[in-house]
Amino acid sequence: MIDIGEGWEDLAAALAEGDTPERVYVVGPTDSGKTTLCRYLVDETAPCMRTAYVDCDTGQSWIGPPTTEGMVLYPGPPESSGRTYLRFVGSTSPGGHFIQTLTSAKRLVEKAAELSAGATVIDSPGLVFGGVGTEFQFQMIDLLRPTRIVALQRGRELERLLASFARHPGIAIHRIPVSPAAVARTAARRRRYREERFAAYFADGRLQELLLRGLGLQGRVPDLKNPHGVERRLVSLNDPENFTLALGIAREIHPGGRGLRVFAPPFDHAAVASVRFGSLYLDLNAEPGSLESCRP
Repeated sequence: MIDIGEGWEDLAAALAEGDTPERVYVVGPTDSGKTTLCRYLVDETAPCMRTAYVDCDTGQSWIGPPTTEGMVLYPGPPESSGRTYLRFVGSTSPGGHFIQTLTSAKRLVEKAAELSAGATVIDSPGLVFGGVGTEFQFQMIDLLRPTRIVALQRGRELERLLASFARHPGIAIHRIPVSPAAVARTAARRRRYREERFAAYFADGRLQELLLRGLGLQGRVPDLKNPHGVERRLVSLNDPENFTLALGIAREIHPGGRGLRVFAPPFDHAAVASVRFGSLYLDLNAEPGSLESCRP
């Protein structure tokens, strides 16, 4: 059950009654109820038109595993029935990965348009405070070109950001107060959520050998001459459009860089076109609270 907040029903009605494609960018600080509102809008809009949900929160991701942004269509076309589109950012926060975060969001929104989404609901990252947060959100909105900005605020913390789009002729701004039902989560609880998502994702994983000849290498590419230089590094195995086929935990590079041993769920080896190396390291056997780490 979703506890409906103030202004939610009016916003959903506006989307359902529209006769032109809509892009809704939901922005607000961490634990302001963005994901709950997005899921409500999708639930209310999908019976009326094909609706895309784009999840850009790589730390508390709902569609895909942490470190990814994701998109799902409701209902999806036959050629994409049940498919989740993922893009690998490589980290659980935008910091240090702004380009990857922006590019991934853009490609997912474009894919939703290619698949004829009538409404696209975008769940934004929670980085909103300070000059960095405001600039990051400005660039996200300017790039994704939403028709509506939904600002979840406790006070006026987003007004500096909203001022940049107040006179935009193609954008409607909706100011919605944070619901009293929104619950603040501690850093430990957020980390536990990520660990649970990672554990579930890799539950059916196994060691696999991937030949690297002819594949593109992206991201923080390690020294391929060091057989153990990638140990426990999180990687994304991508299709030709750079959407994620599967995430893997690298174990080692074969001498000479000819192949990569990864622990990953089953995937189509022949469909892999590139490997993207992230900045996160995972140890699935670590004690709770110690599964993920970052290294220089």
